[in-house]
Amino acid sequence: MSEVGFRNWLEENYAPNTVNTKLFEMRQLQAAYGDLDELYEQDRLDGVMRTLQYSAGDKSAGLPNPSKLILTSDLLRDLSNYRTTINYYRNYREGKVRLAHNDAASITSEQIRLLMASRLKSRYQDLDEEGRHAHAHIHSVLKTLALAAIDVLGSDDYEIKLTSGFYPKSGVRGAIPKDLWFAVCAKENAKEFAGSPQLFMIVSDRGIEYGFAPSTHPSGFSNPNVKAQVRAAAPKIFDLLPEPDSDLAYRLSSLLDKSGSWHYCTRTRQYPNQDNFASLQLWLAFLRSETGKSEAGGAISRYLDEYTIETLDLRSEVTEMARIFRPLMETTRAGAAANMPKKAGQNDSSTTEFANRFESLILELDSAREGPFGVVKPLWEAASLLRAWLSTCPPIQERPYITVGWSAGKGVWARVPWISILNTNITTSTQEGLYCVFLISQDLKTIYLTLAQGVTEIINKNGPTDGAQILEGSAGEFRTKARELDAYGFTLGNDVDLKCDGNLATNYERGTVAYMKFDVDSLPTDASITAALEALLRTYDKISEDEAVEHVFEPEADQEPDFLDPYTLADAMEGLFMPQDEFERILTLWRLKKNIILQGAPGVGKSFVSRRLAYALLGARDLKRVETVQFHQSYGYEDFVQGYRPNGSGGFDLRDGVFYDFCSRARKDLERPYVFIIDEINRGNLSKIFGELMLLIETDKRSPEWAAKLSYAKDGEDRFFVPPNVHIIGMMNTADRSLSLVDYALRRRFGFLTLHPQFESPKFTDALTEAGVEQTVISHIVTCMHDMNQVIMEDTLNLGRGFRIGHSFFVPSVEVDDPPSWLNQIVETEIRPLLEEYWLDDDDKVELACRQLQLSVS
Repeated sequence: MSEVGFRNWLEENYAPNTVNTKLFEMRQLQAAYGDLDELYEQDRLDGVMRTLQYSAGDKSAGLPNPSKLILTSDLLRDLSNYRTTINYYRNYREGKVRLAHNDAASITSEQIRLLMASRLKSRYQDLDEEGRHAHAHIHSVLKTLALAAIDVLGSDDYEIKLTSGFYPKSGVRGAIPKDLWFAVCAKENAKEFAGSPQLFMIVSDRGIEYGFAPSTHPSGFSNPNVKAQVRAAAPKIFDLLPEPDSDLAYRLSSLLDKSGSWHYCTRTRQYPNQDNFASLQLWLAFLRSETGKSEAGGAISRYLDEYTIETLDLRSEVTEMARIFRPLMETTRAGAAANMPKKAGQNDSSTTEFANRFESLILELDSAREGPFGVVKPLWEAASLLRAWLSTCPPIQERPYITVGWSAGKGVWARVPWISILNTNITTSTQEGLYCVFLISQDLKTIYLTLAQGVTEIINKNGPTDGAQILEGSAGEFRTKARELDAYGFTLGNDVDLKCDGNLATNYERGTVAYMKFDVDSLPTDASITAALEALLRTYDKISEDEAVEHVFEPEADQEPDFLDPYTLADAMEGLFMPQDEFERILTLWRLKKNIILQGAPGVGKSFVSRRLAYALLGARDLKRVETVQFHQSYGYEDFVQGYRPNGSGGFDLRDGVFYDFCSRARKDLERPYVFIIDEINRGNLSKIFGELMLLIETDKRSPEWAAKLSYAKDGEDRFFVPPNVHIIGMMNTADRSLSLVDYALRRRFGFLTLHPQFESPKFTDALTEAGVEQTVISHIVTCMHDMNQVIMEDTLNLGRGFRIGHSFFVPSVEVDDPPSWLNQIVETEIRPLLEEYWLDDDDKVELACRQLQLSVS
């Protein structure tokens, strides 16, 4: 690139020493990565920026230089400097000018970099003029922004606190402040509540954190008297916060969701953008619990890093923050009466909150299904409200091992939506194990509260015919252990009618152990549904403790691997449509890379193939060494690694997540491989779920020397590492537009393998023939689907290869009596909805494709 333009821009915006430094760093970047102009034009600067990431934690762990730059000094400081250089170059190309230092409400990424660099100095007086000016300017900006917050709060009974002991000319008693901050709090709270609750903003080398803190965590103070005062005040403050299920809590939750990017934390100054709780309701419940009150901290916060600071108006951010949290600032005052929660189990027999919320969900679902599949906010909000009610219902709240989930479909709207109630000691997935579930009929008129079996894994492992028989047989066995449900109004049987003749719905019906039926227009009262849930979960508990469950869903605990039948490559290829050499290639890569992702469009058999790969890698069908989870929008670090969960006694306990437990098991058995399967891996917020594990899952980081301290780890607790015998396989739908792109950092750590439709495989023909489909129909399917996928693949403007339709749609789970009718049903109920999503604005194209695939019925 030509330096002239960049130099002129730097000279117009920065001091001479900065100009020379940035030009030097620009030349170094180009030597390592290539011409910056070309990188900018090709939209590849973000990729370069990601290779320059390096944190204080990386530094303390002694991690090597992640970039192509040849650096021999302080990586933390130097890589920050080079990131700033790229931001300067980007601003130059986009015609931006530097925000003036006298702008009373702006902080620049350069000033954040100077704060970071100041950590290398011993005393405040050691800073150069530019460093001291950055501290003074940020201090001034914070005061201006605090005044803006008070303007929005609209009262003169608030006061401002700025960085304790800081003076722009001398620092904090001559020392460099750890960070700079403001706090806005009610004057009347200064004495009894130690200056809390507060609106706050903290500027540090991590960026800018801001939000609402009901109490500053005691660890933030060095004075023992102040710590004791804060601990004494916190329980009183937390009792003034709204109840988790109150109108104010839901109004506030709606505001926060609409605003976006807020995180619910146990304290301020945590790792950026980390959630300790999935929702405001859980955060409020934690603070009002005995554990929360004893910890005495809390925050709802946002983070701006050095890359986004200059793209946002801080004054607008602060005024929005003040508007959202004004109700909390007004109601949490010393001397106010506490909001006492209702005692567990005190549901009024006449209340109908459950019915109201379920009816709202049905209405929103009915409306949403008229359009293409996606995150329809009113529907998701209605589901969240119902899940919140269920989670706080005494039978569920008193069982900390129970989780509540829901699904309206994957890629297309589910014909049978559901709300699951899982005992995590038995299963963490609705695809396997025994669980409780509300099944909603396809016509949305009937709801069944059931004790049911996961059907997907049983069908995948045993085939449609044998799998159906196993479901029927095991349902009968479970009924002998659930006879007491009959006395509570449940029907012991599986004669449920989901108004749907799809394969999955039919297997849902087969797998049902017991059920209670409700009409949507006459749902039970809160007291009635609470009693039904208590009876159902009590039975569920009893069965979960029964040895029979272990025999059905996993090998006996004392079964040695020598007694397991070996799982050979021939076993893996039986019923598998892909060529054997491709299967072996994937298996070889997995052994080397440790982490792979199977990607492909709906119906290419990702789940089926992943299970076969797992057993082939293990060399046996050893369920003790396989774990499966499914990511979703609400899945978080606390589910995957560690987090606080209700303990059934009104408090919260720190519990290990499913991946943490799995690694602990694998670490005790290093001689044998273990497999962790993640379904819908790109449906979750991957950075949020993996946290520091993003580094630890790398192939060459699987050892104690790379062990890291986890976010919730206590002092003195062993550091965590992912053992080398853990192999991770994820599944990703390439045709779901509602899902976010996979994080670049994760892409670097996984091998990606694409599965393709296998209509032309001889094994596909054999499978349909065995199910009773005649050759003429099979040939028709193969020809039409080849042509349809060719059209989809050539539509590069809207679709492409990743949207081709897979063969699994056409693999029967039961014997086919009337092949033309069977095919036409698949077209209308599964293929047409998918094509309507693909070609939203071209009904004629959808109609033509469906008509060509359908057969006339005599």
